[in-house]
Order: sequence, then structure tokens, then C-alpha cells
Amino acid sequence: MAYEVFKRTGTRVENPTISIAPDGRIVMNAAAIRVAREARLTSVLLLWDWATHRLAIKATQRGDKNSYALSIASGHSGSIKAKAFLSYIGWKARKRELVPAAWNEKERMFEAQLPVEQLESERWGVKRPAGSS
Repeated sequence: MAYEVFKRTGTRVENPTISIAPDGRIVMNAAAIRVAREARLTSVLLLWDWATHRLAIKATQRGDKNSYALSIASGHSGSIKAKAFLSYIGWKARKRELVPAAWNEKERMFEAQLPVEQLESERWGVKRPAGSS
């Protein structure tokens, strides 16, 4: 009998990444969750820089009135229910968008540059390009 080698479809991810799901969740990949666990993140603040279209997910104390819970599922991913925040910044993507994230140890936060084409808000001076949906 000839055996066939099964080719893995998944690999260990080394770079923190967040994805923003259409249902209003910010999802962190396994690499980001490893960093979050090491930093003991359980509650976070969502920060927005309208001038640069940057998002930050910053550690905070549990009980902060502006905090969001970081839910970790089986150690491989985590999510933040952020529908109101995403609406506030004008996030309009209809499919999940992956965005590289960098851990800033000094500030204890992840930082990510959001794609401007997925933002639509007069407040930020961003408009969706003509012809896009």
C-alpha cells in the first residue's frame, strides 16, 4: 500500500493580525493572542486616530467604563464585540478584512492602519471611491 503525505493547510502564524468582521467583531489571530496573553490583556480600550486612520487596542483595567472585554477562544483567536465603535469610525466593509497589527510594548497596545477605502464618514473626510460598493 502506498501512503500519501497529508499536506497541512494551516501553519503557525508569527505576525499579529487583526481582522474586522462584518458582524462588528474585531478578531485577533493566534500570534496576537499569544502577545495578549503574555501581556495579560482581558479588558481593552479601542482608540481611533481620525487623521491617520489608525486603530489601537490598548490594555486597561477591568471595570473601566469605556473598556471592551477581550474574549479568547481556545487560545487560537480572540475577539472584541465592537459594533458601535466600527459604526462610529465609519467602517463599511462587507467582507472580513485582515490588517497587520504591531504590538507597542511601551504603550501596551496593538496598533493597526485601517484601509481608507473601507471607511466612509464625512466626519473623517473619507469617501468611498466612485464605483466601489
